[in-house]
Amino acid sequence: MVGHSAHHGSRTSVISHLLILLIVITLIIEMCLYSRIFKNQRSDDIRDNFKNGGRQVPGMAQNQGPHIEGEGFLSGVYYSNWSPYKPRFHFPHDINLMQVSHIYYAFFKINPRTGGIENTDSWSDLEMNLYKPLAIKSSELINGNPNNGNQNILPLGCIGELFYLKNICSDKKFKVIMSIGGWSDSENFKIIIKDNKLLKNFVDSSVETMFRLGFDGVDLDWEFPENNQSEPQGYLKLVKMLRLKLNSLESQIFGGRVEDHFQLSIAAPAFKDKLFYLPITEIDQYVDYWNMMTYDYYGSWSETTGYHSNLFSETELNGNFAMHYMIDKFGVNSRKLVLGMAAYGRSFHIKDNKFEPFSQNSVLINKIFKGVGKPTKEIDKADGKEGIWPYKNLPKKDTIEQYDPKYVSAYCFDEKNSIFISYDNTKSAKTKAEYVMHNKLGGGFWWESCGEAYTNESRSLINAFNEGLHFNVSSKPSIFQDMRVVKYYLNKYGDDGFLTPYLKHLDSSKQ
Repeated sequence: MVGHSAHHGSRTSVISHLLILLIVITLIIEMCLYSRIFKNQRSDDIRDNFKNGGRQVPGMAQNQGPHIEGEGFLSGVYYSNWSPYKPRFHFPHDINLMQVSHIYYAFFKINPRTGGIENTDSWSDLEMNLYKPLAIKSSELINGNPNNGNQNILPLGCIGELFYLKNICSDKKFKVIMSIGGWSDSENFKIIIKDNKLLKNFVDSSVETMFRLGFDGVDLDWEFPENNQSEPQGYLKLVKMLRLKLNSLESQIFGGRVEDHFQLSIAAPAFKDKLFYLPITEIDQYVDYWNMMTYDYYGSWSETTGYHSNLFSETELNGNFAMHYMIDKFGVNSRKLVLGMAAYGRSFHIKDNKFEPFSQNSVLINKIFKGVGKPTKEIDKADGKEGIWPYKNLPKKDTIEQYDPKYVSAYCFDEKNSIFISYDNTKSAKTKAEYVMHNKLGGGFWWESCGEAYTNESRSLINAFNEGLHFNVSSKPSIFQDMRVVKYYLNKYGDDGFLTPYLKHLDSSKQ
């Protein structure tokens, strides 16, 4: 019995060692193949990474807004009122209006003395005559030809042209939203939330300006409230008051609640350090969409190089983390989250370029850098900042565009000058569209329109994103398509309204 037990114990020991060896071999094989599997099954990874994306916190009151399950996805773009000037020369009619559901018009500013809303550029917004170049570009132009007698009824400026375009584009419906704030106006938000009179003036002026100029809603871009005793709660109060004011306008026009109301969205930070102390759950009750700014994760302020608009990474600086955080911590409905994407790249001048000659396997992130590269007349100065590269000018001359599927980011590298540039391209746009669809997000948006490659369909970011959505893009008309809104406008402003001559024309043509 003793001999048999010893033999049995020896055999068991051998079997155990063989099993351990088999497990070790299996792990080694799996590690070696992981990278290849990861790249080949990216769609599966996207589904797995966000499989719980749509859940809500039990019992939480959710503002579903105008977006109903089963409808198309938001495909938006921000248009800046500095775009018409040199060197951009980019106008509203250059946007591919057949492919967008929302245009966010940036920016309006806050007067810190009164709390009122003001134009940042009245000439660009309300006075520039864009109908001649539009007429030259489009043979379908109605009433806009300078040679006919109806020129004086058309509203001017970029805002006027956008209003005109959303009324004549019968094949594609889109909304235009007034965006307030931006990085340069952050301090004024801090001022108005501390004074009830200024805050009320801000709300009243915002809704008045939105309606008078023919916008379909308001977008707030406060970059960013600080973690103190006043600003997070002040932001909540501001958003609540603004939504109630919009509701009041709707009641005056329609006599009650309507399905497609004036939209309220927030251009929101997309990283934990600026989200965790905000009352997201409370704000969410009043917001239709959260435009998550899932870009600018790396730049001149960073310690090392990195992809600036990556969907995934080993750290918390990525779009996927931001979406998870909004849903898992705050219970935001996934259909209200809109994924931000960049129509520009950010560059770095890598300090120590001692790696092997550049190839697809070169590691260019997490490197020490010295500056963001010398500005060039055509590229960096086009944005007024060093290290900013409009997508339409990428990849950089004499470089090869590369794509990192692990992080979902494109990049190129100028070996001669040691300049590394990260950006979104058509591959990342399609992958992000998959991510939006699989995880039932609200859609995506681009900052900003002047960087898009509109003249090259194969390089177009918006086209690639929409293709990834299988062109299932929301097609809701402007709220000004409702004649009740037109009649209310004419009764309210009479002959003094910015849109009055054109709306009278529309009203008479539909009678």
